[in-house]
Amino acid sequence: MRATVFIYLVRIIFGKEAFEMLVRLYAGEIILGKIQLEDVPKGLYKRVYEYLVDMGYIEPEAPEAE
Repeated sequence: MRATVFIYLVRIIFGKEAFEMLVRLYAGEIILGKIQLEDVPKGLYKRVYEYLVDMGYIEPEAPEAE
């Protein structure tokens, strides 16, 4: 809950640049092995995942077959 409120306030107060900085910060921590992708707050998870895929650090997940 705190992380969600923090991310919301960062977006409002500091704008998109600060949000992207948080995305790069979490991505860097994942690349260095200090945290796992599952440890990223929900509000940043999708963007961090997309950033890591774009940079080639992880493979995109295949859509599940129905």
